[in-house]
Amino acid sequence: MHKPALSGILLISVRRYTGSVAIVGLLAVLPAFTNLRLGSLQPEDFVLLLLLGFCIAKFMYSGFSFRISSELIGLFRSYGLLLLSLLLLSVLATRLTFYPLDEVSFLKRPVIFSLSKLLQLGAIICGFLWLTNVFLTKKSLLAQAISIYYWTGIVCSLYAILSYFALAVLHFTPPEIFGAYSNIDGSLRACGFFNEGGPFGVYVVSVVVVGLLRRHLTGRPLGVANTAVLSIAFLLSASKAGFFAAALLCLYSVISAASLRIRASYLILSSIILWVAAAELKLGDQLLGYLESYQNIEEQIAVRGNNDYSLVVGRVSALYIVPRMISAHPLTGIGFGNYSLMRNDPLYLGSLPAITEVEDLPGLGIPGIAAEMGIPVTLWLMLLLFKPYWVTRKKALIFAMAALFQPLAHVVVGVQLTLFYPWFVTACALTASCYEPECSHSKR
Repeated sequence: MHKPALSGILLISVRRYTGSVAIVGLLAVLPAFTNLRLGSLQPEDFVLLLLLGFCIAKFMYSGFSFRISSELIGLFRSYGLLLLSLLLLSVLATRLTFYPLDEVSFLKRPVIFSLSKLLQLGAIICGFLWLTNVFLTKKSLLAQAISIYYWTGIVCSLYAILSYFALAVLHFTPPEIFGAYSNIDGSLRACGFFNEGGPFGVYVVSVVVVGLLRRHLTGRPLGVANTAVLSIAFLLSASKAGFFAAALLCLYSVISAASLRIRASYLILSSIILWVAAAELKLGDQLLGYLESYQNIEEQIAVRGNNDYSLVVGRVSALYIVPRMISAHPLTGIGFGNYSLMRNDPLYLGSLPAITEVEDLPGLGIPGIAAEMGIPVTLWLMLLLFKPYWVTRKKALIFAMAALFQPLAHVVVGVQLTLFYPWFVTACALTASCYEPECSHSKR
């Protein structure tokens, strides 16, 4: 009687562990493939939505209770309150006027679009909390996940490099899903499995951060070849957002270094690397181009036309639209995910053209978030995003740097909250720090 019962328990335990390994592996691999879509959903969305459904079913089956590590109780309650607040704000946003896109799919209809984005964010937060909880209970899975994420980034970066040089040599029109693309001016950019070079560059920075975390935990070096692949992919992406994320992380490492000698060496090394990267990316010219487009946007539109999406959608147009949205709705915002459905309101547009054929995103970081969520909820979100850093700040330097990556990605360089890879990096940093005692600055 006892042997069958014991065998059953062991079988259930093996199945649970196998299931956890599979989900952790998928969540480590799929963030690199954001340009692979079924409709408007990415591969990671399907896994996260299934995980959310599983967690809800388990919660109901267990009598509306479940186990969660004590370290996560505060985050769980805080993020639950955030989602509830966003739901209420989305309901309030129904009083506003919507300007639907030409592609009127079910998920992109007014109200439904905001609710679907909120569900997506809920699945992201659920995945983050689940992953962190699993890492806290199974340290071996943390090491495996970090390695899988790192090597996935290496492979995708190598693919981006090969795609870039294939396009440069063969001069063909690439398919929509390709590792590089050509701009209107003929310049090439590597993008891996992302839609543009900008977000790909930020992803490469996350791979470097995870690689450093992996080195700290396992003692395995990044490797000269791997570092070269990541560096070349980063430069070929011409990512301004990635450059600023890397620059801020380097600045933090300089400030947090143990001694004046180490700070000086970090400062010199970081300055050389960033100067070379800025020169290669022609960052000064690009920033001047942004400034010129912003200051003379009406003249630029008259010359370049309404179909130049580098001007009439994205950051340049958002610099005009977002401040007007915040001014009109500073407390409640326009509703989470509603930017593309409300940016064509004449109250916000002014003299800019209406764009209904594509889903426009502001890409401004914290101002764009405040336009949708309102200022109070945005401040609450910022506190939550910086909380893992506050927890890890007295541990090894790499933990604090990794924990800083997510708030820098979302708040400063404009990575969407519904992309999972910044949440993955935070889950790794937060749990890895729990396995080490507090250390002095001299041990950093």
